[in-house]
Amino acid sequence: MKSSLIIAGLAGAMTFAAAADAQHRGHGGQSGRGAGGPARAMMMLRAADADGDNHITLAEVQTLQAEMFEWMDRNGDGVLSSADRSPMHQRLASIHEAESDGEHQGRRRGRRGGAHEDRDANGDGEISRDEFLGGENRIFERLDSNGDSVISPDELDTAVESARERREGRRFWWRD
Repeated sequence: MKSSLIIAGLAGAMTFAAAADAQHRGHGGQSGRGAGGPARAMMMLRAADADGDNHITLAEVQTLQAEMFEWMDRNGDGVLSSADRSPMHQRLASIHEAESDGEHQGRRRGRRGGAHEDRDANGDGEISRDEFLGGENRIFERLDSNGDSVISPDELDTAVESARERREGRRFWWRD
């Protein structure tokens, strides 16, 4: 009896430790590309609210995007290209190209990767400042329901409630 309680306690502690470790690493019980998507978008909107008035303006978002471009343009040449990748990514790309004998070189050359690939309007493998800043702000436009270039707390509440309803509709699809 005593040994089964100890084993149960150890199993519970190990489960808790594994969950805590996953949370600490940023997995939060989710994995894959979509992990934390809406929460991350809300966090980015909060960061864009420079004056802290809980109203996110398009100008605030554009200012944050300009700051991001300057930070991402590591070599200061005014474009985002493979030269702006981290040293690790540059080394991995050269290893990949060497191992593939240039087979995928055209497909990978010059790409930053991630969410900004679609901003390369002219397809030259580099993203200029104008291309980066001139891209669509789909999330902002979707949340700014009245089109006044300001996302208000009411608009955020409406978006969160709408997302919750869609999620519930998918979760309990069998109840319809």
